[in-house]
Amino acid sequence: MIPAIPSIPSVGAAESLGAAQAAPASAAAGTATDAASSSSFANMLGQAIDSLNGATNNATNVSLEAAAGNASVADATVASTEADLDTQLASALTDKAVTALNTIMNMQA
Repeated sequence: MIPAIPSIPSVGAAESLGAAQAAPASAAAGTATDAASSSSFANMLGQAIDSLNGATNNATNVSLEAAAGNASVADATVASTEADLDTQLASALTDKAVTALNTIMNMQA
């Protein structure tokens, strides 16, 4: 069986989570806010990469089970398509991030 896709927290929830993590810090307020934002973004990015890895591993396992006759071809197709879509999303986000970084770097000229 294919595991359910986990829900993605809203931006407001992620920011409040980051602020709650930075509250006990003894740093200045501006520095704590910056650290909280990067920390929560890093956590969300890490979770997304873990999710992508899990989807590809699941697709591989279901495909092997289907080849052995223990799973249906439909389940293997769904798992493979899910992994493909996750990979396309990660690639598109990477391209957008690189484009944004290049745009920012070109502003300095």
